[in-house]
Amino acid sequence: MDPRLQALAGEQQGVLAAREAHARGLTDADLRAALRAGDLVRVRRGAYVVGSRWADADPWRRFRLSALAVARSRPGDALSHHAALAVHGLPLWGHDPGRIDLVSGVRQGVRRSGLWVHPSRNEDRCVVDGVEVVSVSRAVVRTALTMGRDCAVVAGDAALHRGLVTRAQLIDEVAMVTPHEGRGRALEAVLHMDESSESVGESRTRLVLDDLGLAYETQVVIRDRYGFFVARVDFLVQGVVVEFDGRVKYERVPDDAERAGQTPLDPGQVLWAEKQREDRIRRLGQAVERVIWGELERPGLIGARIRQAAAQAPTPAATHRAAANVDGYTRRA
Repeated sequence: MDPRLQALAGEQQGVLAAREAHARGLTDADLRAALRAGDLVRVRRGAYVVGSRWADADPWRRFRLSALAVARSRPGDALSHHAALAVHGLPLWGHDPGRIDLVSGVRQGVRRSGLWVHPSRNEDRCVVDGVEVVSVSRAVVRTALTMGRDCAVVAGDAALHRGLVTRAQLIDEVAMVTPHEGRGRALEAVLHMDESSESVGESRTRLVLDDLGLAYETQVVIRDRYGFFVARVDFLVQGVVVEFDGRVKYERVPDDAERAGQTPLDPGQVLWAEKQREDRIRRLGQAVERVIWGELERPGLIGARIRQAAAQAPTPAATHRAAANVDGYTRRA
């Protein structure tokens, strides 16, 4: 790779705009040569990602790289909606990876070649990795309007859990949506969010339980008859422990350990520790049902298994106490 390109991309998370390359003395011919050599990948006209970064990236990171590159090619605009969520480092589910939303000085919305440009409304902005993005609250609420409830809830849960946004900020943002735009849809999504969720899988499992109309408690502490701690579980549904089994991730985003620079546990260690934990729960007479990724698309199956387990389970010897909830109440469908 041309040293000037390498230096520029190295300063900017592996992305660059044609205008930035031109400012370093590079020509369009230099950029075309880099494309032919595989040193760069063009994600949109005037927006590029380093080829090695692109090749090593999973779908979530590719979308984030694309958003960063596009933002650099459009000075003055800010990333919005689910593109902003990706740059904020929040998980996505069920989003359109071929769509990037921005806010700009346009008088009316423009849609062109995968870009959706919205009129700026004096929204709060911040700079993340060198590009302008709207606030987390704005991005979450606007995502509910375009990508739907589940996508917004997955990101909103993570944002609440990490302390990046408050429920009050989300409600205030909903109030800025007109009824014509879909204020009701945005409010529904926010009311389904829960800061106790610790993963994408937990968020999606909770949405399934909501849709099934099943009452549940989240993040429940199970103790033995002497009051000693046994486990904290994802859900307690009609007396049945329901856990999301996330050993196989569908879309990967950096987890808390990775962000903190810690070394992840070996998968074998995780599996063994989880087996021992589940054995301790079952020895108390507590029924346990695990939900895996593929089953989230079959909510009827999940509901049938939970109801069957609840009907067959003996009265457990454990006592339960709901873990502290920020809102001071236990969520129920």
